[in-house]
Amino acid sequence: MSFIKKLIPSKKIIIIDIWTYKIKTALLEYKNNEIHLLSFCEKKQESSDIIWSEIANIWWVSESIELAISKLLKKHGINPNDIIINIPTSSIISSKKDITYIRTKPDENITLQELDYIIGKAERESLNEAKNDIKNKTWYSEVDMKLITSSITSMSIDDFKVSNPIWFTGKEVYISILNIFIPSSRYNIITNIWNYLWKNILSILPQEFCIPKILSWSDFAYDDVIFLDIWNTRSSIIIQKAWVIIWFDNINIWISDLVKSIKEKTWETNIEIINNLQKDSEYLEEKKEFLSVWEEWFILTIKDILKSNLVPYKIFISGWWDNNFLREYIKNIDLNKYWLHSLKKFTFLSLDLEKDINIIWDKTVFNKTTFWILSMIIASRDVVNYKNNPVLSIIREFLEKNEF
Repeated sequence: MSFIKKLIPSKKIIIIDIWTYKIKTALLEYKNNEIHLLSFCEKKQESSDIIWSEIANIWWVSESIELAISKLLKKHGINPNDIIINIPTSSIISSKKDITYIRTKPDENITLQELDYIIGKAERESLNEAKNDIKNKTWYSEVDMKLITSSITSMSIDDFKVSNPIWFTGKEVYISILNIFIPSSRYNIITNIWNYLWKNILSILPQEFCIPKILSWSDFAYDDVIFLDIWNTRSSIIIQKAWVIIWFDNINIWISDLVKSIKEKTWETNIEIINNLQKDSEYLEEKKEFLSVWEEWFILTIKDILKSNLVPYKIFISGWWDNNFLREYIKNIDLNKYWLHSLKKFTFLSLDLEKDINIIWDKTVFNKTTFWILSMIIASRDVVNYKNNPVLSIIREFLEKNEF
């Protein structure tokens, strides 16, 4: 059996980013290991359709998606059946599990069949533990949650890291698994949407899973990085170590809270305040007060994820509220005050669309507000090409066979 990397077969799919204010769609063709962006389209949504990052009107959101897809495909005379979609929700739950499997015949090569058994066993143990995590973190029971994404964040044999264990020998196989869940009610919304569209959903990709993929072709792809995604109604922190997402968390402190506190002291409208927030000299005291609360969440999350390990000093910021004031504030956070340590002071990574994004496309369509769908496009490679990776294939098959 050959495990040489194969070419991605020619395939066309539609990417759908359900955003608070707009539906964003992209028509992609995968050909000869290249991603071709054939078309891109946005459709404005009513503010009442999605409220606080949650779909509030399934019918109108479905119709907006249908109209956006129709416009997307108009020039091409094709109608791909497969779609990859995200879901706007702040109710994403993650659960991590480390498992060690002891092999009975350590001198024999690991086969695909044995790897299938090991990963399946690890996944089942991980799901059982996730049930307790969900009960502790939320008011949901296990039957109220749906597993949408699972990834192996680390794998080693007798303490030697591997990405594909097949043909290796050894006794102890260590696997670390990150599972991502959404409430069943939110999953049912997506089910209703795809029934409306008569499309086949290849995958639901949460943004927390996609964002780190943005560095896939950059010089920082295998570095330890903290990703901060900051928007008006949702902010996330994702920590990547050596190319792999090890954990993420969402913040309940939103920029809208800052807008509200400023509005209590001024006659300015919400739009005026939001626009002025980007100016370094505006609302200095309010910003500092807000960021001091934000800093507490940032530190607590890092402590919870990394324990006593070194904190990555490289930070990638995305989202609407990426500005000089925020960067200066983060740069001056004193980790020693919190008994945390890093090799260097925080530095910020930037993305060069010409150099760091290996997609055949019109780069002018992408900017700060289209960052999410760009990250989805890059992440979609793993979904389309999973059959060429035995580990991804096993996980994919497990997700398809197991309802949680």
